[in-house]
Amino acid sequence: MAAVVVPYVALGGGSLEPTAVADPCVTRESPDSGELERVALSALDGAACELGTSREELVLALRDEKAWDAFTADRHIARADAERAVQDGLQRAIAAAVAAGDIPDFAGSLIAGAVKSLPPWRILQTLERFRAFLPEG
Repeated sequence: MAAVVVPYVALGGGSLEPTAVADPCVTRESPDSGELERVALSALDGAACELGTSREELVLALRDEKAWDAFTADRHIARADAERAVQDGLQRAIAAAVAAGDIPDFAGSLIAGAVKSLPPWRILQTLERFRAFLPEG
């Protein structure tokens, strides 16, 4: 046990504090990931900002319908308002990615059309499926 604890404390483990959750209303540097990941993160930030929550909390809420219902109930947000915030965030992020040339027009149109009719807890897995429509690179 000491073999684990001593190096941990010696390396500063005893003083480490959790990383603060970033403010979704403040523009962040885009990660070095694929186009859809950047679109999803941008959309989540926009929706989280509008809903007054963190991106991380929103991602957890999007895992299934039960989590979504709990999220909206806990924050006293009308379900329709929360769904609109997520869809609006996605529409803005998709439009920005198309305008920047990160996503082809046809793929942007397909994705934008799909997210209009999806419940929020299905959106992230649907975005993953659209990866096949994007050029590799």
